[in-house]
Amino acid sequence: GKRIKALTAEEEARRREEIKEKLREKLELEKRALQVVERLLEDSVAEDFLVDCAKFITPANYKDTIEERSIAKLCGYPICPNKLGKIPTQQYKISAKTNKVYDITERKCFCSNFCYKASKEFELQISKTPLWIRQHESPPEIKLLKKGDGGSSGEEVMLSEKRLKEEDIENPLNDRRTKDPVLPLIDSQAQHLIQKRITVEKLTSCLRNIVGPLHLTMSDVSTDLNSLVRTFRFTNTNIIHKTPEWTLIAVVLLHLLSEVSPAVREALKRSASVEYLNTLMEELGLQEQDVLNLVQLFKPPKH
Repeated sequence: GKRIKALTAEEEARRREEIKEKLREKLELEKRALQVVERLLEDSVAEDFLVDCAKFITPANYKDTIEERSIAKLCGYPICPNKLGKIPTQQYKISAKTNKVYDITERKCFCSNFCYKASKEFELQISKTPLWIRQHESPPEIKLLKKGDGGSSGEEVMLSEKRLKEEDIENPLNDRRTKDPVLPLIDSQAQHLIQKRITVEKLTSCLRNIVGPLHLTMSDVSTDLNSLVRTFRFTNTNIIHKTPEWTLIAVVLLHLLSEVSPAVREALKRSASVEYLNTLMEELGLQEQDVLNLVQLFKPPKH
């Protein structure tokens, strides 16, 4: 009996060490991806370097690159040295050439239609496989778009077949009685919804990597997370964070969700979960107490 117990303890210790090793490897690969993103924020990047980068980043990392470059007023396509001029404030544009409506949310991050199309082409070739599983697959062959291959005005917006009138753009809510889709009005309420969507997308992206080791699923947290995010006050600046910061925010929110969700509460009590989260926080240069202090800030004061 004692020998079996000793073996079980030994296996458990070995299993824990394997989990820690995999986590260390995962965090190392994520750290390298962030370093690559930082290199891609330089004024202009060599073509062969951009091609090589595809092996070390995810599509989400590349989207972060585009976002960060555009915030710095640089063209979102890393190999382009151009600065961005005056950035349009509207979300939609009607092309006089094609007579189509385009969502230019992403297009605004680029200096030209060519750079937008070339960037999209590159992004689509980045592997969607998680970084820590990629050693089992051969890297994709990346081909960059060449000048003269055309460009794109943005994502085409599919509207009803009725003729689009000028007032549909100027006053998109003037036809609420019909069932035809209309272009949304970018007022403060719409801005808030867009900011909420960005926040939920960023948090969901981080939580997907965290919930597995905690033996949770996204369905365990998504409803409560949405309810919690609905109480936030957004501004244009408090939703812009780097990936490690979103990871920290996700962990803090998980602790807050444990107040209302028995599944999350039980998951966070497990010793393996505590160990996992502590290792994750150590990689961000934080201790468990730092996280708990942050969680406490969100809780109402005790009387």
